[in-house]
Amino acid sequence: MIVDRDKALEMIEDNPENFKMCSNEIKDDPKFFDKAIGTLGRECNYYVSDAISDLIRNAGVGITNNKRYIFHLLDEMNAEDLKYISKILRCDEEFMLRAIRTDGEAFLYAGDKLKDDRNFIIKSVKTNSVVFKFLDDGYRNDKEIAYMVIKCNPEMFKYAGEKIFNSFEYTREMMKEEPYIFKYINDDFRDALTLEAVKVDGRLFRYASDRYKDNEDVTLQAMINSRGIAYDYASERVKNSSDFCQMIIMDDGDEMARFYNGVYKKIMRAALKDEVLSKNMTIEMAKEIIRSKNKTLRKKI
Repeated sequence: MIVDRDKALEMIEDNPENFKMCSNEIKDDPKFFDKAIGTLGRECNYYVSDAISDLIRNAGVGITNNKRYIFHLLDEMNAEDLKYISKILRCDEEFMLRAIRTDGEAFLYAGDKLKDDRNFIIKSVKTNSVVFKFLDDGYRNDKEIAYMVIKCNPEMFKYAGEKIFNSFEYTREMMKEEPYIFKYINDDFRDALTLEAVKVDGRLFRYASDRYKDNEDVTLQAMINSRGIAYDYASERVKNSSDFCQMIIMDDGDEMARFYNGVYKKIMRAALKDEVLSKNMTIEMAKEIIRSKNKTLRKKI
C-alpha cells in the first residue's frame, strides 16, 4: 500500500492502475485526485477525460460518492465512467440531469428507479434530446415524448419506436409540425410525402427518391422553394433537359430572378446548349434567344 503522496504520484505517472495500490486516505482525497489528473495530463499527454477514466475506477468513496466534487468533473468525464460512481448519486435526480446535460448517454447509467420514472424521462429529454435514443421501446413509442423530442431535434425521429416510425398518419402529422424529419422518415412513405416536404422547403428535395428527382414538376416546385438550390439534386436527365430548362426560363423567369446566380447560369447553359453565353447574359436575353430558336424551328417544320 502506498501512503506517501509524492511516491503515489510517481507511481501513477508510471501506470495509472497503480492508483489502486494507494491508501484509502489518498484514494478518498479530491485534492490528490486533481493532482493525479494534472500529472497525467502534463507528463503523459493525456486528455483530461482519459486521465479521469483511468483513475475513477479505482477511486474511493470519498470521490465516487462526493456529489459536489463529481459535479466538478462532469464536463470532462466520459459518460461510461458514471458506472464507477456510487449508486446513491446515480439515483439522485439532480445529479443525473446535470450529467445528462453534458452527455445524453449518461442516461444509461442512471439508477433503475429513475429510468422507470416517466417524469424523470421527460425532464431528461428536455435537458438533452439525445436521451431519446437510449429509452426503452415503450417510451420511444410514447407520442407525447416523441413529439417534444422531435420538435427540438428532428434527427431523433429515426430513433422513434416501431409503432411511430411505421405509422404513415403520425409521420404525416409530425411533418406538418417539423418538416425536416423528411430526411429520416420510413422510405416506404417518402414518395407520398415528397411534394408536401418540398412545398415547405425545397432543399428537402435532396432526400427524395430517384423517381421524384427525375420528375420535372416536383423538381420545379422544389427549385422555387429553395432559390434554385434543388436543381443540383435533380436527376442528370432533368438537369440536362433543354426543354425543361427552356420552360423554366420562359414560364418562371420571374422566379428565376430569385435563384442563386450560379444556379440560373447552369439552367441557361442547359437550355441554350449550342449558344455562347456571355458573362452578362440576363434572363430576358435568354428568353429572346429561345423565342428566336423556336421561330426558326417552326419555319423549318
